[in-house]
Amino acid sequence: MTVSIVSNPAATALQERWERLRGHKRIISRVKLLVEWEQGGTKEHANAVTIDVSHSGCMAVVGADLPLHKCVRLIHPETGRKAEAQVVWRSHEAWDAGFELVKPDPSFWNLK
Repeated sequence: MTVSIVSNPAATALQERWERLRGHKRIISRVKLLVEWEQGGTKEHANAVTIDVSHSGCMAVVGADLPLHKCVRLIHPETGRKAEAQVVWRSHEAWDAGFELVKPDPSFWNLK
């Protein structure tokens, strides 16, 4: 289910077009994560929280400026599960990032 507060017909059409292009439907959900990656031979990590999730990934606010195409590991602290992912989107703000799971798994998010 998509919630839209846009009243502009052109904006609504654009939003519908993007939804058709996505591989999976998104669910608005706040899931706390730990993001790990290698930088110069050192293991780095940052806290994150999702904005929305799907079978194939998520959009999240991350406490680090991760570069586009960076390979990372997402760790779900409630379950201890880990998933390899790649940064596939960055906003103009330094903290918003989109992650694509290497092996899509809807159960990773532990949502009922």
